[in-house]
Amino acid sequence: VRPEILSSELESLIKRFKETAKTYDYGRIIRNGINTVIVGKPNVGKSTLMNYLSGFERSIVTDIEGTTRDVIEESVRIGSLTLRLSDTAGIRKKSKVNENIEKYSVIRSLLAIERADVCIIMLDALEGVTDQDAKIAGEAHEAGKGIIIVVNKWDEYEKENGTLEKYQKEVYNKLSYLQYAPILFISAKTGQRVHKLYELI
Repeated sequence: VRPEILSSELESLIKRFKETAKTYDYGRIIRNGINTVIVGKPNVGKSTLMNYLSGFERSIVTDIEGTTRDVIEESVRIGSLTLRLSDTAGIRKKSKVNENIEKYSVIRSLLAIERADVCIIMLDALEGVTDQDAKIAGEAHEAGKGIIIVVNKWDEYEKENGTLEKYQKEVYNKLSYLQYAPILFISAKTGQRVHKLYELI
């Protein structure tokens, strides 16, 4: 067999394999739902967002860091699709993680990222992108997950003309490897723009 013929046949086979893989992924999503995990530092509003999306208070919400210790899961039906939502423990710097139970919680959060189809990376609008945010986003990026960057507490941020565009540029500057990820500015507390998350997911 001539090399050019073999090359052409291989390309055709690869194309068919890719199409089959896409069909499998779509079927799995229809059957099992979209595994969506909410990750971020402590106290950025992950549990508040989880409660809003699920329609009831599934996660405990307080001002105390580290309230969520385990991965909390809930399914939400949107049209013909199911979102399998997971609220994770806030991921802090290793130097600040003291208790064994918190170390275990962080490991569970990282495992939730590994299992996810989509990761919602939550940022605090009032703090901006921190080194820890970049580390968490990097974990999801390295794992090859679909990523949505959510800037929470946008209702509390002081704004003027062009603020949103400027903030968006700063986020992409600090998370330069996530240029492909959409950014959504929300208030998990009031529900502002939260409905747009469904379409993005």
